[in-house]
Amino acid sequence: MVEVLCIRRQLEKIILDKHEDTMSKMGAILASGILDAGGRNVTIKLLSKTKHDKMSAVIGLAVFSQFWYWYPLIYFISLAFSPTALIGLNYDLKVPKFEFVSHAKPSLFEYPRPTTVPTAASAVKLPTAVLSTSARAKARATKKEAEKANAEKLTGAADSSSSGKGKASGEKDADSMQVDDAATEKEKKAEPEPTFEILTNPARVVPAQEKFIKFLEDSRYAPVKPATSGFVLLKDLRPTEPEVLALTDAPTSTATGATATAQSGSAAAMAVDDEPQPPQPFEYSS
Repeated sequence: MVEVLCIRRQLEKIILDKHEDTMSKMGAILASGILDAGGRNVTIKLLSKTKHDKMSAVIGLAVFSQFWYWYPLIYFISLAFSPTALIGLNYDLKVPKFEFVSHAKPSLFEYPRPTTVPTAASAVKLPTAVLSTSARAKARATKKEAEKANAEKLTGAADSSSSGKGKASGEKDADSMQVDDAATEKEKKAEPEPTFEILTNPARVVPAQEKFIKFLEDSRYAPVKPATSGFVLLKDLRPTEPEVLALTDAPTSTATGATATAQSGSAAAMAVDDEPQPPQPFEYSS
């Protein structure tokens, strides 16, 4: 993890350095894009689950390596990307809602936190020249402020004697509240990190996390074939119960309203998922 952070800081330093060579900046930008590809939800895989070569991924990576001669070849690297996710599907190829467990600390496989380039030390300021006229004006202003402060001290002495008791009690209450807040923060920090994490279908599962994935014993769904990543076909153990889907294709009211607003000028507005009607029969004459 420390090595990855060092690499990311080095790449950001190269990208932000205006004195760096253009080609070095391009390489650093490409490297950052590969590290964060797919929103950090994909990885490069050249082998399938059965340990056979994925020809599309192999060819895509081989063609990408020639981008130096023709920059449009950069996009071929997308053929080598595979999603890092577990997506359970039922018999109807829909995504039901169910939970499974990852027997690892949540911080072990969480999204990497963004790194920040350390700012350079501020430049030392040189002493500025002071004119005699400005020095005299500053002395007069200081004298006036001192006289004003003395007058305020005399008037505030009488008020402080009467309100001293109330302030003392208020300060005690504030101190006790601060002590309670500090104790609460210490308790939160002292709480140990859980050793497992409950994930909901679909969920992000990176390759190193696959060996920690287990299905719950009392779960309604079980995999037809043992798998811990990718698209997993599920078997419903309680088919008589109503099924809850995690993802649906039904348009929401917001989307329908936006579509109706966009098509308000037309006489017959189509629904979100409706296809246009075929044209009427006609005769073609050359």
